[in-house]
Parts: sequence; C-alpha cells; structure tokens
Amino acid sequence: MHIAFWSPAWPLEQFQNGIITYVHWMKLELERRGHTVTIFTSGETQSSDQSSVIRARRSRWSDRIHRLVIDRLSLGYRTFNFSRVIAADVLRVHRRNPIDIIEMEESFGWFADLSSRTAIPLVVRLHGPAFLSLVESERDTRFGRKKIRKEGRALQIAHAVVSPSVLTLEQTTAKYNLRPAHSRCIVNPITMDAQTPVWKLQGCEPETLLFVGRFDLRKGADIVLAAFQRLLADRPNLALIFVGPDRGIASADGTYVHFVEYLSSMFQESLRDRVEFLGPLDGAEIAKLRARAMVTIIASRWENQSYALLEAMYQGCPVVCTDAGGCPESIIDGVNGKIAKSESAEHFAQQLRAILDDPVAAEAMGHAARRHVLELHSMQRVAEDALKMYEQVIGTVRAGIGT
Repeated sequence: MHIAFWSPAWPLEQFQNGIITYVHWMKLELERRGHTVTIFTSGETQSSDQSSVIRARRSRWSDRIHRLVIDRLSLGYRTFNFSRVIAADVLRVHRRNPIDIIEMEESFGWFADLSSRTAIPLVVRLHGPAFLSLVESERDTRFGRKKIRKEGRALQIAHAVVSPSVLTLEQTTAKYNLRPAHSRCIVNPITMDAQTPVWKLQGCEPETLLFVGRFDLRKGADIVLAAFQRLLADRPNLALIFVGPDRGIASADGTYVHFVEYLSSMFQESLRDRVEFLGPLDGAEIAKLRARAMVTIIASRWENQSYALLEAMYQGCPVVCTDAGGCPESIIDGVNGKIAKSESAEHFAQQLRAILDDPVAAEAMGHAARRHVLELHSMQRVAEDALKMYEQVIGTVRAGIGT
C-alpha cells in the first residue's frame, strides 16, 4: 500500500510538534511492514530521507505555513488556500506512483480541497480542532472564527474522522453534527530510543520539578509558575526546570510578556534562581531531564493526547497532569499519575505536594504509567488499527458510498 501523510514540518529531530512526532513513528512502523510511505510537508529543512519526503514548492505560501506551525498563529488569510499547493504536489507524486490513501490533520480545512482535487481516499486525523485548541484570545479574532468555520465545513464532507482521544472525537462530532462513514479512536503510538533512560527513584533529584512545553497560555505555563510559587512557601529548596520555546503570554493590551519579564513580575529576586529556563532542547536532552526530575508537569488548558505526557509515562516518570481534553483518558488519578484542575494553580500545587511527600507511591505510579503506554500505545498495535481503517476507507470510496 502507498500511504501519504501531511506533516507541518520535517524531520522530528529538528521540530518538537505532536503531529510531526505521530507521523514520524507511523512512517517507521508502516515501512517496517513493507508499505510505501510518502511525507508531504512545507518549509526548507534537511532530512536524510529525501526520496520519501516531498516539500512544498518554494513560495511565499510555503514559507508562511512553515512559520505558522513552528512559530505563533499567523494572521495571513492566504493560509486557507495553501491546500492548492499541497494538492499539486500530491498529484505530481500520484501520477508517478499511485497513492492509495492520505492521512491528514484537520487544520484550516485543507483536506477537503485536497480530497476534491485528487479524488484519493483520505482519513482526517484530529490533532487540534480550532474550536477546542485555540485559547479565548485567539478564538475571538476574525482569523480564529474563520479557522473554526472552515474546519467545520470541511469535516462535514469527510469520509473518515479519527482521533487519539475519545473526548475530542465526541466533542467534534457534536459541535459540527458530523456523520462520517468511518469514525473511531486510534491512539497515538509511542516508543523511544533504546538509550532513553527509565526514571528511577534512587537516581532522581527529589526536590526538582520539570515542565516541558511552550511558554504560553495554551500550555499552562502561567499555572505552572503560580503553583511553583505556592510550593516554595514551605519547600524553599525546590527547583523548577522549564524547557520549551518562549512564545510569550498575551497581556490585556495585546502585547506579549516573555519569560524573564513574567518571572520577574511574579517572584522576588531572591527566588528567581529557583527556576531554570533552558529554552528548546532535543528529545534526548529532555529524556535525561525527565529521569533527573522527581515530577514531570503537564498543565495545558487543552490537549488532545499529549506526547509530552506519553513520553514521560514511557520513561516511567511520576506525572501531574491537567484534567483538560483527552489527558484523563491516559491518567487514572492516584494509579498512574495525578490529575489537577487545568485552571487551578492551587490544585496543581496540592497534587505536586502529594507526590513530593510520598516518593514510594510516586514510584509505583511511574511504573504503572510505563506499563500503560507499553501495552496500549505500541507502534505495532496502532499501525494495525490504522491499516484496518485505511482498508475500510478505500473500500468505501471505491464503492462510492457517501459520495
């Protein structure tokens, strides 16, 4: 089978993004099973596997899309028409080596144009529908409203809609009153390099916390700092390591407050050195930090199925995780991690304190978290589920059902 994916950038080694991570692992497993996989992407990056990676033809549009995904939300309305560029590239490859099926995210409704222009069977995978993933300040803009509207209209004609989270699938289906021919939950696959360290109680620093994510509102960076501030009141030796790009937090006047300024406004000078901001790091460096920290924190205001969470679970780390989106589908509170209310710094502080106060229980939760992802998120299991879906969708499209 010749399977195509759209990825916002490539390769994984250069970009930290959930969609890129998903496509990376699916490509490896599907190729291991003998399938041909082609990746369509934007931007100008280097990959050792040029034969199977098709980059959007150099244009102002491809540059804009590349910056859009890697940087912050763009206000460029021509973004919505980028599907024409993708479709042209897909058709060029399809004429040489027919593509059996395409899997693509829902963003901007691009997939609908791609499907109509190529007639290739297509699976829409929900990674972050705009009506759920945009924070309030982004939703309440002309661009945000248009993105939500365009995605909804496109999803109305999708033959197949899948999601790694049951909740996201249910919310999206209800929001847009969808009735696709195929609809199901297929979780994100997760594996890591053989050299990736597994968390051990004896090897960690019992007073160190780790947050991996962008410094912005969506990832709950403000909540993490506020929770840490509360913990320092009675645990002055605590340290917080902050890893991720500094996108800034929007203020009331529309300007962005970046990390150093935000930290200075919250913490007195004598406490600021308890927070170490490392900026973006590669996966191997982050894995070492997870093994070093006592707790890994996921505080997003919305997540579909967070790779930051799954990777921490894979390493057997104790985690305190937001209750937003699909995260509670991975974490059972007190069994394989702790769940905190997404908007409550006080509740995050309580849940972090519970782990810090009972390291033996934390260790047991870490073991349970690792078992969970090894069993339910294996690449082999996810690939099998995806291939069954692909075959069903191809059969539906060829039979003309629902067209």
